[in-house]
Amino acid sequence: MPEIQWIVLGLAAAIAGGALAAKLASIEIWKGVLVGGVAAVAALLASFAPGVDRNLTMPMAALIAAGIAGSTVGLSASRTAPIVIGAAVPPLLGLLMMDLG
Repeated sequence: MPEIQWIVLGLAAAIAGGALAAKLASIEIWKGVLVGGVAAVAALLASFAPGVDRNLTMPMAALIAAGIAGSTVGLSASRTAPIVIGAAVPPLLGLLMMDLG
C-alpha cells in the first residue's frame, strides 16, 4: 500500500478517535472532529520538517495545535485532553500493529 494511503488512513483514524472521545466525554462531536483533525494535520506537517527529531516534534506539534484549536472552540485544557488522547490512540495502535505484523 502506498505511503499516501497510510497517511490518509491515519488522519481518518485520528478524526474518528477524536469524535468518539468527544462523544464519551459529553462534548459536541464537531468539536472532537475539529480538535482531532487539527492535531493530526499538525503532526503530519511536523513530519515533513527537515533535520529534526520526528519522535519529539510530531507529538509536540499535535498537542500545541490541539490546545489552540480546543481553546478556540471554547474548551478548557481538561476538556481538550480526552479528545487529544482519543485522536492519538487509533493511529498509534495501527502503527504498532503494522510494525509487529
